[in-house]
Amino acid sequence: MSTPTEPRSGVRETGEAVGSPRLVQIKKEKVATSGHGQKVKKDVLITVISGHCKGALCNICVAYCPEKVLAMGFKTVEVVNVDACTKCMLCEIRCPDFAIFVD
Repeated sequence: MSTPTEPRSGVRETGEAVGSPRLVQIKKEKVATSGHGQKVKKDVLITVISGHCKGALCNICVAYCPEKVLAMGFKTVEVVNVDACTKCMLCEIRCPDFAIFVD
């Protein structure tokens, strides 16, 4: 009996590198921006994936934020007042590029 070199169907893999190549890239981008793109409040985490954000070309999330938590930075959106965030998630819902997440 020979040993197969690739996993058979039904074999489940786990770890950070599991998923489609695009999903793996998104996970890496999210981790890469964790020091710069994430702002944390006691119960709010706002994550901006800078590789997806169009910046001033879009500006939708900044326009829809009722509490002025977001502002346009040099290239991407920036979280300027995380303490004012009410977790309405309008920025996440309206973002056409899925570049901002509120947890």
